[in-house]
Amino acid sequence: MNIVTRRLVLRAVERTDARFLASLINDPDVRSILGAYDLVFPMSVDMEERWIESASKTQDIHLAVTLKKGSPLGILSLKAINERNGSAHLSIILEKRSWDKGYGTEAINGVLDFMFNRKNLHRIWLRVAEYNERAIACYEKCGFKVEGTLRDDHYMGGTWRGSNVMSILDSEFRRKRP
Repeated sequence: MNIVTRRLVLRAVERTDARFLASLINDPDVRSILGAYDLVFPMSVDMEERWIESASKTQDIHLAVTLKKGSPLGILSLKAINERNGSAHLSIILEKRSWDKGYGTEAINGVLDFMFNRKNLHRIWLRVAEYNERAIACYEKCGFKVEGTLRDDHYMGGTWRGSNVMSILDSEFRRKRP
């Protein structure tokens, strides 16, 4: 089953997405804003194919963010899904040419709606580099709130940097809906 929004379709990542994912993760501008996420070395198409294969054997959810016309824009993942506590960890990476067009907000809101209203989760959280102002603004627009800062949790550009932990509760998401 796909998650469909006004302009996007979020569908399961497939082996055929490997070439796109390799180009996405190897873009220096994209990589520079990922912060503490452990993506240090260049990724080949073969490495991405193996990642897709291994990821399909976990409980994690990895969705290709695509335009309704089919062109991929990025990937959105939900990991550490804990049904007992009703929580999950969200991450999203979009290609640079898709930045500042509202795609991230639209994709995240579509996933929040699905996870809160169909899967009955209570809390979705994320980690974002404290210098990634674009992403922080997107998450705040979606209703996420900063819970705290992980000080000096990653090394980037010759210096130690921190990350913000942000979350949204199902009740907060429902309150912001018309």
